[in-house]
Amino acid sequence: MFKGILICDFWGAYNKISALAKQRCFYHLFTELVKVDKANSSLHWKAFRKKLSRLLKDAIRLLNRKDQLQAKDSDRLKKRLYKRLDQFLGAPSEDKDAKRLIKRLNRHRNELFTFLEYEGVSPYNNHVEQQLRKPVLTRKVSQQNRSEQGVKTQAVLMTLFRSAELHGDNPVETVLSIAKCAIEATVPWEDYFKLAA
Repeated sequence: MFKGILICDFWGAYNKISALAKQRCFYHLFTELVKVDKANSSLHWKAFRKKLSRLLKDAIRLLNRKDQLQAKDSDRLKKRLYKRLDQFLGAPSEDKDAKRLIKRLNRHRNELFTFLEYEGVSPYNNHVEQQLRKPVLTRKVSQQNRSEQGVKTQAVLMTLFRSAELHGDNPVETVLSIAKCAIEATVPWEDYFKLAA
């Protein structure tokens, strides 16, 4: 089990990951609304879209005002948001796109406002996607991977380098130290970061 908060999109593979909590990315929801707008201009869709967009934006506004509010006021506004969410998800809709999104949001209902429950959690997974930028650029500049073993090797090395950076360690020295421990069999490499923390 991952003992942190996973900020992710709605890709089904994330459903299998057990975590302390999950936050589903609002940016992906807003993008979905824009995408459906291009193909669906029904009045039912427009009404649904307007309500969902307002609900999500109100939650973000509450996050931005959290420091200015007293705890009791923040809790009251949070409860109101959850009530609005329940009413929104419980309302029937005749639009096929709205039905599809309601089904998805009901499935992830407890993962929509996690950012209001925990400090330092964003409603967007942009931070994570920016962290993937270095490995993706490295792969592109190095002319991609040419074998399955190359893919696995790059994944492991990039994970080790990025983990070291996040711990405030020198990535090259960290990987060399892990390799040395593995060769000497003094410490299993998986335990390195436990010792370094």
